[in-house]
Amino acid sequence: MFRHRFDPSSLVAGLLFLTVAGRYLAEGLGGHPVSFPWAAPFVLGSIVLIVILRMIFRSRRREQ
Repeated sequence: MFRHRFDPSSLVAGLLFLTVAGRYLAEGLGGHPVSFPWAAPFVLGSIVLIVILRMIFRSRRREQ
């Protein structure tokens, strides 16, 4: 089986989606309601982090 390289942007994206999904699941089970003012900056900040990580690791691959 082919072993893939570690991709930190995929890790951040996965954690982002798990966090948002967990938050909505907690609300569905009777927890605190999910507020859009909480979710929007978190999602946008994570997307910016993913883009930055992609640029860093893409430039490192080209140098090798």
